Amino acid sequence: MPKQTYQELIEHNIRDDAVLQSIGDGLIVIVDVNKGGKIVYVNKVFEDMTGWKLDEVRNKPVIDVLPREDKNGKTVPFKERIVTKVLSGKKVVTDLTEPFYYIRKDKSKFPVASVITPIILNKKIVGAVETFRDISKENQVDKAKTEFASLVSHQLRTPFSTINWYVELLLSKDVGKLNEKQTQYLEEAYRASKRMVNLINVLLSVSRIEMGTTIIEKKPTDVVKLALTILEDNQPEIKRKGLKVRKIYDKNIPKIQIDPKQLSMVFQNLFSNATKYTHRGDKITLKIKKQKGRLLIVVADTGMGIPKAAQPNIFDRFFRADNAKAQEPEGIGLGLYILKAIADQMNSKIWFESEENKGTTFYVSIPRKEVAE
Repeated sequence: MPKQTYQELIEHNIRDDAVLQSIGDGLIVIVDVNKGGKIVYVNKVFEDMTGWKLDEVRNKPVIDVLPREDKNGKTVPFKERIVTKVLSGKKVVTDLTEPFYYIRKDKSKFPVASVITPIILNKKIVGAVETFRDISKENQVDKAKTEFASLVSHQLRTPFSTINWYVELLLSKDVGKLNEKQTQYLEEAYRASKRMVNLINVLLSVSRIEMGTTIIEKKPTDVVKLALTILEDNQPEIKRKGLKVRKIYDKNIPKIQIDPKQLSMVFQNLFSNATKYTHRGDKITLKIKKQKGRLLIVVADTGMGIPKAAQPNIFDRFFRADNAKAQEPEGIGLGLYILKAIADQMNSKIWFESEENKGTTFYVSIPRKEVAE
């Protein structure tokens, strides 16, 4: 190789290394992703964050150098790690609402957000590049905001309960007759107050979920009876919109061991959304079916549906599709987020099928632990 060309190659490598070392996030380059992942390069930020030096980790499996845990402290096997998803050829960005943890050389751990991009050579994936950052500060700020929302919600709950009680007393006419205008004004105030109470309850649910303070009390629960009770609670709105409700459930569905409060919230969110986004005079269908070891809950509507572009984000906190915003401007985009969080707590699976202007079907598959009558 000519001397000048060799010198240029050295200078080129030095420039490349300087660029990689100056990146503000931890950087790791992995090859043989489909065989477990072998480290070929890390930058200085990686060394500072993990305690490992490049010479110590080069050619070692990434799972040995950088074990990963989920938010519950469970070790994530390599086949389930995000880096394996790049085998499909797509860049993967982690979800900040579901952080994971990397384990340092000294066995301490830190929460991480990362971006993983495949390395493609001659149309083949030969490796992956991951950049990641420590999100401990973001988590602390998020926790402080959640605690503040919880505190404010608790403080607001009592006065609104008092307001509702007195308005109900006035509307019952136990303390005197009201004229038509007075009744109209009080009913408006009562509806507004009830909306605020519902919002406060939603915020409290979110704060409990995110702080991990939800108390789960499992007991034998009749799922069909519970579903029909929640459906009855939604009857005023169902009747107002002239909706038809079809109920289909298997015979002899046993009681299952589950927290009825959590399951009530699942049904409430499913029925509320179906009622809210279904056009006047259309149809809602409830199905409860037994499956092998599981119970499948299906709530379908013939409403506006979810646009395809919005579907990947539908369970995100505060996210709302544009057509939902147009129909219900007062929504805050927490119902489906809570629904997904509760399903996760119940070790249940939740998914949906939807087509814009043709309706949406939500599915919740619950582990079935039969309880004797």
